[in-house]
Amino acid sequence: MSQLFNIKRYFFVLLLSVSIFQSCKTDEFKFGEITIKEDWDVDVISPLFTGKGIEFRDFIYDWKKTIPNLPGNTTILEYSTDSCVQIPTQLIFDQSAVIDSFPFYIQGSYLLSKVDLEFTVINSCPFPLNLKLEFFSKSNPNKLGPAIVPQSFYEANFQLSPVVPDTTIHRISLDSLQLESFNNSDRMKFTSWFEPTYFINQNDTISAHYPVDISIVLIGVVQGKR
Repeated sequence: MSQLFNIKRYFFVLLLSVSIFQSCKTDEFKFGEITIKEDWDVDVISPLFTGKGIEFRDFIYDWKKTIPNLPGNTTILEYSTDSCVQIPTQLIFDQSAVIDSFPFYIQGSYLLSKVDLEFTVINSCPFPLNLKLEFFSKSNPNKLGPAIVPQSFYEANFQLSPVVPDTTIHRISLDSLQLESFNNSDRMKFTSWFEPTYFINQNDTISAHYPVDISIVLIGVVQGKR
């Protein structure tokens, strides 16, 4: 699934240069008084994560793993290639780490003193989608930071024809522990799951290809010290 996403890495060198020019007060007759502020901050808006062309199947399970044998009903995922896969229905609604190591970088002597994450999801699936982000360091993959869990992203309207996708936007301000984890990490774990609706009771065969578009934008304040 990781190949379906565009990874945006942070290079704040340009922001540093901009900040230096903003911080230096020059006087053509007082060049000896030119200084650079040791502490500075710059507002920043940057894509953290984008995914287009992702499909319902991508959020259900890490298909590199063997499908578990769970009790209860089964559901058939129907593919456009005239093939299908039978899975335990519960698999759709259980949490699954669909990306367990997503790299991102904040380079240089910088930190983010404030971070909001704005999630935009265009959901064409018959079920509400849930997402969870957890940050960690590659050197210590078993120590996950506090989870960041936005509210559910609403399902499409299947009572209309053609189906009408739902666009949901949620914005989360990271608390102090989440922000510390974000600043000190270089990897992210991405977990997803769906919530059941009436649709699951009326359909034992579901298309694997319902599209989902995701955008996660970082809105924050970059701070640096010389």
